[in-house]
Amino acid sequence: MAATTFILRKKSMSDLKFSYDYDETEDRLTLKHEQDVSDILEQNKAAANAKSSSDKWGEFERVASIPATVVMEWMKEGINVMAPTAEDQRRIKQKLNSNEYAFLRTRGGRL
Repeated sequence: MAATTFILRKKSMSDLKFSYDYDETEDRLTLKHEQDVSDILEQNKAAANAKSSSDKWGEFERVASIPATVVMEWMKEGINVMAPTAEDQRRIKQKLNSNEYAFLRTRGGRL
């Protein structure tokens, strides 16, 4: 089985919005991020519908498109999406194979 490589696309960060709140009484800064992911999810669904889970896998096959907000959440969970170790890659595959993150997939089958 070939090694899995995850590639981040800059396009997924183009509509990422940041804001912050500062609570003077607590002296606490809270950073917030939000993103409209509807276009990414529609493209993922269209790509997944265009491929059959029985189609042969290519060497460099796109299997998912992950919005920047999801990448940031996974990074908070300790999954280094930017420079994944073998363990990080295992955890990313596990998430992408789960029903919870099926909307990120661009094709059927399992990783």
